[in-house]
Amino acid sequence: MDLLIRINRHYQELTEQERQMITALQQVDLAWDGLTSSELVKKLYVSRASIFRMLKKLELESFAELKYLIETNRIEL
Repeated sequence: MDLLIRINRHYQELTEQERQMITALQQVDLAWDGLTSSELVKKLYVSRASIFRMLKKLELESFAELKYLIETNRIEL
């Protein structure tokens, strides 16, 4: 399922911080190929737990799945 569809479907469930993380993910140009969750939390100034709670709400199994969906969306754009 497309990442934007997941975000729209679960938007009301997300906290303000999670919404801000999603906005930051869309605005920040990151090299997703080798990016780890630890590196992402440093760039977004959030905890790893915050990232994984957001992933769970978006029905994503892992950080790798998030990376895949982001890369797929970039190719489609």
